Formats: sequence, C-alpha cells, structure tokens
Amino acid sequence: MHMIWKSFAFSLVCAALYWYARIYLHTELYIVDVGGLSSFLGVFGTLYGILAAFVVFEVWSQYNRISALIGKEAQALEQLFRLSLYFRDPEFTQRIKVGIREYIGHIVEGKFRFLAQGERNAKSGLALRKISEIIQSVDFDDDHDSIVFEQIVEHYGEVAQLRTERTNESRNRLPRFLKYFIYLASTFALITFLIMPFEVALYGVFSAFVIGFLQAMVFQLIEELDNPFKGTMQLTPQPFVLALKHIEEDYD
Repeated sequence: MHMIWKSFAFSLVCAALYWYARIYLHTELYIVDVGGLSSFLGVFGTLYGILAAFVVFEVWSQYNRISALIGKEAQALEQLFRLSLYFRDPEFTQRIKVGIREYIGHIVEGKFRFLAQGERNAKSGLALRKISEIIQSVDFDDDHDSIVFEQIVEHYGEVAQLRTERTNESRNRLPRFLKYFIYLASTFALITFLIMPFEVALYGVFSAFVIGFLQAMVFQLIEELDNPFKGTMQLTPQPFVLALKHIEEDYD
C-alpha cells in the first residue's frame, strides 16, 4: 500500500508538470507535429518496454530464487535434526539440537541485515561450523549408526551448500550501469509525454498521470526486488523460526 501511495503522489506531480508545460510552453501549438512524435514514441516505447520488462523479470526471478533457498535451508535443518533422532545416542541428538538452535538464533537475530549490506553473517557461519564439529566428534560402534552417520554427514553438506547458495544469491545486485540506464530511459519517456501536444488538455493530464504512476511503480519494484532484505517486500527469517518451532515442539 505504501508503494501505491508514493506512486499516486508522483503521478500527481507529473500531471501538474504537464499542466505547467501546457500553460507556459504552449505545447498545444505543436499539435501539427503529433504524427512525428507518435512515431517516435512508438519506436522508443517498444524498446523501453522490452528493457523495463527484462529488468523487472530479472529482479523478480532473483527474489523468488532467494525466497526458495531460504525455505529449503530451513527445511534442511529440520531434516538434519530428524536424522539425528535415528542415532543411538540421545546426547548426540541433543547437541545437534542445541547447535541448530544457535545457528537459527543468529539468523533470526540478524534479520538478514548483513545480506542487505552485501555481507555475510559471521556469527551464523561460526554456528554452522560448530554443528560440523559436533558431527565429527561423534563415536559409534555398530552398522546401524554407521549408516545413519553417513546420512547425517551428507545432509549437513546439503545444508552448507544451501547456505552458500543463499548468501551468494542474496548479495547479487543489478549492475549499476543497467539500473542507471533504465532510469535515464524512463526520464526521457516521461519528459516526452509531459510535452506531448494533446489537443484536449484533460487527455494530456490523464496520460501524464498514468505514465507517472506506472513509472513510479516500476522504479520501486526494481529497488525493492533488487535488495530483497529492505523495504516493504523484504524477505524475513520466518521459515527458520517455523523450523525451530517444529524441532522444539514436534520431536520432544
């Protein structure tokens, strides 16, 4: 809703600028050139639309990939704990539980603030290594525990891999040149509409309002999705909270 109100305010400014240009620049006098301007907008609008669609699709895809990796990592931690239940050593299971609790605790406490700044959360990384040390220090002397241990080691590797993919993907951003380019192209498109010589002034005001609203939404979507840990659409560690809740409540 916040994005809509900001876009609405920006569109009102655009409508006012169109009216200002019509009064002081007398854009209605250039109605004879409307055919040429329409041809220009047809070509420019097509190229701009393709570029805007590509950028929005790219940041939206990245947003979905990060969201999916967060969910998979949380599920993998819960599965790692479930595997520890098959080990014939209640103390080992309890240590794994404590390790997972500490790891999730650091993630929840950090709320992805480090990823929002393009950095790793060192505390959660250390907590994950502690889980590895717990697994390495375990002793067993029968075939059953040997099989379970192999599964635990394999699954820990999956958790570590998912964490690596999540952090790497989360720190990716749109190239600065590409972002500036689409903003510059949007500015050119908006200026063209603001000086468009509509014969009926109300049509021009309405067009400027609509174009301003759409461009403001596009700008905000790009900014929100390019860094999914800031703003109104930010991703949260809620999947980790739910995973820890299941571990604490469903396996006692």
